[in-house]
Amino acid sequence: MKSISRWIGALTAVALVVFAAAPQAAAQQQDLSTADRIAMLYAPQLNFTRGGDPLIRLGILEGREEVEFTPSEPIRLMPQGPQGPEVELPGDVTYTVSINDSVPGDYKHWVTVDRLTMDQRDRTDAVIREWEERGYEPETFEVGGHFAVRGEVFDSRAILVTVGGTETRAEAHGIRRRLQAQYGIEGDLHSERLSYPSAEFAFRGAGLGFTIRHRDVLWVTSRSGREEAIEYEIPDIPRAYGQGSETRRYTGELIFAPDQNGRIAVVNSLGTERVLKGTVPSEIFASAPAGALQAQAIAARNHIFAAIGVRNLADPFMLRADIYDQVYGGIDAEDERTSAAVEATRGQVMLDGKRIVTANYSSNAGGFTENNENVWDARPQSHLRGKIDAPEEAVPAEFRGGITDDNIEAFLDADFPAYSREAPVSSANFYRWDARVDATEARSWLAARDEDVGALRDVEIIDRGVSGRIIRLRVVGTSGEAVVERELNVRRLFGGLRSGLFAMDIERGPDGNIREFQFRGAGFGHGVGMCQTGAIGMAEEGYGHRDILDHYYRDIEVRALY
Repeated sequence: MKSISRWIGALTAVALVVFAAAPQAAAQQQDLSTADRIAMLYAPQLNFTRGGDPLIRLGILEGREEVEFTPSEPIRLMPQGPQGPEVELPGDVTYTVSINDSVPGDYKHWVTVDRLTMDQRDRTDAVIREWEERGYEPETFEVGGHFAVRGEVFDSRAILVTVGGTETRAEAHGIRRRLQAQYGIEGDLHSERLSYPSAEFAFRGAGLGFTIRHRDVLWVTSRSGREEAIEYEIPDIPRAYGQGSETRRYTGELIFAPDQNGRIAVVNSLGTERVLKGTVPSEIFASAPAGALQAQAIAARNHIFAAIGVRNLADPFMLRADIYDQVYGGIDAEDERTSAAVEATRGQVMLDGKRIVTANYSSNAGGFTENNENVWDARPQSHLRGKIDAPEEAVPAEFRGGITDDNIEAFLDADFPAYSREAPVSSANFYRWDARVDATEARSWLAARDEDVGALRDVEIIDRGVSGRIIRLRVVGTSGEAVVERELNVRRLFGGLRSGLFAMDIERGPDGNIREFQFRGAGFGHGVGMCQTGAIGMAEEGYGHRDILDHYYRDIEVRALY
């Protein structure tokens, strides 16, 4: 790389350093250079660290007009990106990046109502007809692609069936909320980029007396070979769970690019394994046995690779570092126990042939996991089949075929050694639970989705999934009735129950209207895929991570990509 300056001393006499095209340059030329500079941020192909670790670009901040960071050691500022000019700057200085002259990108925002793998593509027309009959005009997108690691090709392609096509994300989120409430879809957003956003960045160092301006993108990295040793301290990062913000430390490389609205997006680029070291502690108890931690590390790695080229395609990053993808807490989130689990499973993922499978998991399945299509309005996935969560020899015969209205009470009372019951962690307390909910909760939820049925007279369970989770019920009121579909909506109907796996009693008032619901339930979460509490219980009994994954995900192969 060409070096513009060895140290900042050579720049102190310069009030302004410009790396952008002159104002007189043609607009078309500026547009072309913009596309050239940022195209690599939107491309789904993988690059690698020196050690062969796939690089992942994480969106850690969006929507800012100004961002500060303080590096622990000297940095290289690369206004035109890798292989371009660079400026070497000192460490332990607070740098500020701000924007001027910003222009939002042009997008259409779609709500994903179904996601089909390529071997399910023959079902696409049927899905489209289904949504047309519901009054929508679906649009399909083929996303993902083939990517290679060490010469082996994997297929991440998927067909998204979408509706909406709104001008703003807020409008699309409104559609998503309505469709979640009505049909129980997962409801990811797919943003179709029609033109790139743009902004001029101004880069300053506290007390250094200079400004560097450049259009559309800035790269900041360490001295060569120090990519995972440098630390960037960034204040005002939103907390993943709860209110407020905090200061976090990151390593790797920082990239500043315009977000969809033309404000600053801060992207952290670093190796997959280092990403996982800051992710796994946010997903499972770090005190869990090694087998459970290793199973969680592989499931989290699957989530990363299954998303490449499929999610966030209109953004300058691959994944968001928050609850919308996976929470990445930076350096301070790392724990030596979970880091050891990541290292022990380096590169390992779950595969179905050449396809890296989605690895759903929940906190506590309550003794029985669930089929994915019973929880979400989606195509069945062969590896996400519900099953009783206990040693085979200890499973009572009456529950082996599933939980129904006829045996739900017996299941809730049964004394068999389910893995999530025996686990020595606090989430085992959710194996069984009780709750009381006032009828006004249900009536208010229905009214919010324009289905006010009046005072509640009766509730009828129509369908349960294989685990006994309620996936469809009818509410009868004094002025009408409503059908509630999918497990999450059932939970929301009753004020946010821990799961849809429950038995219910009704308390009525003197007028015969329902006054209160009383629940006996099991589990915490949707119950699809791996039960994290159960994984800990299995590991406590001596099972390794391969045993745990084979138990929760049917017919998968665990193999190292790198």
